[in-house]
Amino acid sequence: MLIYRFLLLIASPFILFKLVRFSRGYRHYSLAQAFGFQKKVIKADIWIHCASVGEVLAARPLIKAWLDRHPAGLVLLTTMTPTGAEQAFNSFDERVVHRYLPIDWSASVSRFLKRIECPTLLVIETELWPNLLSQVKQKGLKLYIVNARLSERSFAKYAKFSSFSAQLMSLPDQICAHAQADADRFLSLGANNVCITGNIKFDLKVSSQVYRDNWQQKFKQNEFVWIAASTHEGEEVLLLEEHRVLKAQHPSAVLILVPRHPERFEQVYQQACAKFENVGLRSETAMEDWANLDVLLGDSMGEMMHYFQASDLAFIGGSLIERGGHNPIEAALLSKPVLVGPHTFNFNDITENLVLSGGGLRCRNATLVGDLLLAFAKDKTLVMETGQAAYEYALSNQGAVERVLEVVES
Repeated sequence: MLIYRFLLLIASPFILFKLVRFSRGYRHYSLAQAFGFQKKVIKADIWIHCASVGEVLAARPLIKAWLDRHPAGLVLLTTMTPTGAEQAFNSFDERVVHRYLPIDWSASVSRFLKRIECPTLLVIETELWPNLLSQVKQKGLKLYIVNARLSERSFAKYAKFSSFSAQLMSLPDQICAHAQADADRFLSLGANNVCITGNIKFDLKVSSQVYRDNWQQKFKQNEFVWIAASTHEGEEVLLLEEHRVLKAQHPSAVLILVPRHPERFEQVYQQACAKFENVGLRSETAMEDWANLDVLLGDSMGEMMHYFQASDLAFIGGSLIERGGHNPIEAALLSKPVLVGPHTFNFNDITENLVLSGGGLRCRNATLVGDLLLAFAKDKTLVMETGQAAYEYALSNQGAVERVLEVVES
């Protein structure tokens, strides 16, 4: 812990810089909460921590199932990022109270925990903040790591500090792992109580509002619509070029391009405008004009399911470059064929099994992405069959939420 605290001290200027950026970019971001200050004592029946948007979306079926079991219950939901907070605001009613988790400085965590009255903390995925976890246990809370995943790359990093990792991994009362491979890695690092509950992201229920809004109808005159979701720097320029090649054979094709990070919306918009004449922003372009676009930039938060529903095929970003990819489950649940690049270590088991099911295809480079776009664009039967395989794969893996709740409430 001493080494960790020393490294945290060194990183403090960078942390403070990011917090100031958050406070300037988002009105609802609270620097006071980031330092652990709370005006009132927060009383809740269960506390769930999610790092950002992806984890809030993952936790949504779990939180809703818990509230169905406990209609009068109160949930404290903490996030690290303002975009995660926005997703929380849009996802739940007044029974879910949001706060920003403080930075993992010992004093900030201590200050925060003094204002919390709650018996149980569920950490979604692998947000293993050492000061938080150790102080939570000192205070006597039950501690669960839910939807726990540990890639080979992350495992190798933890393994370099075996003594520290063993101490950290022994803190949770239970680690509810995605799959056997994840469970084995946690056990190798010194975890005591590990079970396999599956991935709660498969239990996501597609909102009826997505079907009622039916954005796909906005593109009914278009031959082919595809989405590049959660893209990172270095990917958009490659995918825009493949879209240019696609449009040479399918002039009415539309690309819905959704960068992972909102701060890059303007940069990516300019990249798209440099290649195409008709580029629109979700925030500015009237829906009746979408069918006339070459590229629609998804500069909005919390609408990814709508973007997927509007598309014939989904490419999942972060996988053409070494970011490890992102979650393909949402696209699969909407019966969309899924394309990924070679780098999917963040969701390797899910992606591999999706490919094996026939619902996804792995592309070694952007050129192969383009080749597959051409193949799907001219074969609607291929689109439907691959999308159906993706949906059936997602459906066959549901049930993790119930298994997690059985562990937590046993």
